[in-house]
Amino acid sequence: MHAEETFEVAVDGAAAIGAVRGGWLDLTVLDAAEDAVPALLDAVRERAAGLDGLLVRTSDETLAALLRRNGFRPAGAVVGRPRGRTEITLVLRLSGDGATDDGAVHPPKRESFDPVAMTNVDPKGFVRAVEEFRETPFGLYLYRRSDHPSFHALQSWLLPDLGLRANIFHFTPGNERDQRVYLDVGRFWRDGDVWHGEDWYLDLVEHPGRTVELIDVDELLAATTAELLSAEDAERAVQIATRAVAGTAAHGHSVDAWLAAEGAPISWR
Repeated sequence: MHAEETFEVAVDGAAAIGAVRGGWLDLTVLDAAEDAVPALLDAVRERAAGLDGLLVRTSDETLAALLRRNGFRPAGAVVGRPRGRTEITLVLRLSGDGATDDGAVHPPKRESFDPVAMTNVDPKGFVRAVEEFRETPFGLYLYRRSDHPSFHALQSWLLPDLGLRANIFHFTPGNERDQRVYLDVGRFWRDGDVWHGEDWYLDLVEHPGRTVELIDVDELLAATTAELLSAEDAERAVQIATRAVAGTAAHGHSVDAWLAAEGAPISWR
């Protein structure tokens, strides 16, 4: 399906209008009886095959509650999402990668980075070849290719003292997003030759010329409630994110400028 293609979805008892934007299927539900929602979702899931997920807009609180029971959640957890106004906006993520997540409560994601072997073991245990590692007094840089349909390459900086991993995703045509640097909050450290990372759920997204966006607060709260992350680490995650938001705001909303002022002058390809 081509970007910006608009279409109608109609099943017995439900009707919606949809379009593909930025790798997402953006759907406005016009009418849907409760027993018609599963059929409507089946229809739009088929149309969304190969995309990052479904974004659904509705003004009906009852329908919104029903969609939440079917796996949708508030759109505040989505990077580069289209923004609603007065309507309720929910999402269902269909694919997992560094920029999107499946939305389920999960233990902290862990990765390892081996500059000697030139590999990155991702959270699912897949060994990824790395084209470039660069170690500095303040962190570790890496560049690797990706076979994911949404992005073809990834640049990252692990910054242990700041509790951050800074990323730039190189998106494939049609999957571009309104973002520059994507910051993961967590714990990052070196053990011998191998570097490690543990993701603490909170993320920040740099939108050029605008305030950095804090996302996935719901994931942090859910993981802490489920005792997958300690209260101490959750508090630390909030402190890291708060410092990043304030710091970038004081430096023209630029992640790079703020990091340079913090003694971490990162550079990108």
